[in-house]
Amino acid sequence: MNFLQLVQRFRQETNYANTGPTTVVNQVGDHSRAIDWVIDAYRELQNREFWRWMRKSFTLTTSQGVDTYDYTSCIDTPTGVAISRFKAWCLNNRYNRPKCYLNSTGVSAEYYLTYTSWDSFSQMYKIGTQNQGQPAFITVDPGDNIVVGPSPDDAYVITGEYQRGAQVLSDNTEEPDMPVDYHMLIVYLAMEDAGYFDSADEVLLRSQRKGRRILRQLEGTQLPKLRKAGPLA
Repeated sequence: MNFLQLVQRFRQETNYANTGPTTVVNQVGDHSRAIDWVIDAYRELQNREFWRWMRKSFTLTTSQGVDTYDYTSCIDTPTGVAISRFKAWCLNNRYNRPKCYLNSTGVSAEYYLTYTSWDSFSQMYKIGTQNQGQPAFITVDPGDNIVVGPSPDDAYVITGEYQRGAQVLSDNTEEPDMPVDYHMLIVYLAMEDAGYFDSADEVLLRSQRKGRRILRQLEGTQLPKLRKAGPLA
């Protein structure tokens, strides 16, 4: 469902009006409130967990002598443009570590970078005068910038993953990025707000009962799977 269809389904489920809306733009009164509830429901759902559908890959091309990069310096791989919706870096994953290669050599010489905490990184690379070299370590500073060490001695290409920030619906035909099978969850979450606002117990109970069922399904497909720990010795 697109944004307009979500609002129309919300209207159908709550019966706050007999028809409409025909657009999500420049609405007032009950339609405006319904639109805001749908926007808020989807935004809150996205911020609830580190969902799989919001994890994307990125590339970063370093510059000689520059060790620190913000998210706008990185390219979102699926879209091919600079990252605009950012929540967090996903660099500390031993099953999918960030990689690096010398740009002039090409991907055939790609190698893994080692993630370390900012405190440990600072002790190694943020003291005295440091020599430039092939990056071996990667971290995230307190400002959510990527920092590599040693500082690059050439142009390197770094690849990794990050978590996108929340998508805020705004246009009639805009569709949520989340899997289409679970779009009704947005409607049910918006219905919760409506139920509390109108003191409508039937709307509230129905939204919670049906919403919980879909939320469990979403969590089953879009949250990380538990992995068995390795042997202690």
